[in-house]
Amino acid sequence: MKKIVEGTKVMSSTKGKTLYFNEKSMDYVTFGKGKQPLVIIPGLGDGLQTVKGKAQLFSLSYRLLAKRYKIYVFSRINELRQGYTTRDMAADVAEAMETLNLDTAYVMGISQGGMIAQWLAADFPEKVQKLILAVTTAKPSQLARERIEHWQKLSQSGNFKHLMLDIAKHSYTQKSYQKWRLLYNIMGCLGRMKDENRIAIQSQSCLEHNSLEVLKEIHCPTLILGALEDDVVGVDGSKELAKAISGCQLLILKHSGHALYEENKAFQEAVCEFLN
Repeated sequence: MKKIVEGTKVMSSTKGKTLYFNEKSMDYVTFGKGKQPLVIIPGLGDGLQTVKGKAQLFSLSYRLLAKRYKIYVFSRINELRQGYTTRDMAADVAEAMETLNLDTAYVMGISQGGMIAQWLAADFPEKVQKLILAVTTAKPSQLARERIEHWQKLSQSGNFKHLMLDIAKHSYTQKSYQKWRLLYNIMGCLGRMKDENRIAIQSQSCLEHNSLEVLKEIHCPTLILGALEDDVVGVDGSKELAKAISGCQLLILKHSGHALYEENKAFQEAVCEFLN
């Protein structure tokens, strides 16, 4: 079990909040009507733009969960350095929770966030009351490596529009992609990356992620959610996690791609049922 050094202060604005602890800073948003804390760790898209200023967007995306829980969505720290790992990122989440006096919480990790959540549950078990791992893996498959390496190249080329459209193309089912394509096209034209170095570090941490040896250390109630049509990490990643984590529940959602949390309302329903 790793030791947590206590944080120092929280600063906020109308656009979002920033935590400061141990010479680090982390953007986060919070919303929801419930009292029970639910920590959400988002995926690799956080490397393009942090969650700051997106409380309303997240509250709409997770509106069913927001009715029941007090939700915290944490970005990666703003001072990412070369060689930073998903395990390092988990330690940062634990420090952020400590700074906010969150002794324990339900934790949901999505995609790369699920990689981070695996380490959080293994290294800081006292912080994780229940765990949800969605569209993630213990070690990237060949498919995941190809997707991430391609996005690395696109991000370094500076073609944000092409990057956003390619992410959307592989994250949604073909049917949903037609629905979301225009929005991602607009986002690609108007948006920009927070920092090209940031997405490079985060994507590299995905490629190097391997938690297979510590999954046996996860003993909290765990739900693994996979997508049958996941074209980013593949559905087998969820199945392999289920084999390695003792006593966990596995649910594979049909008609869903990697963005199942947006595509399929059954996602939030399953999470609520598990957490109740």
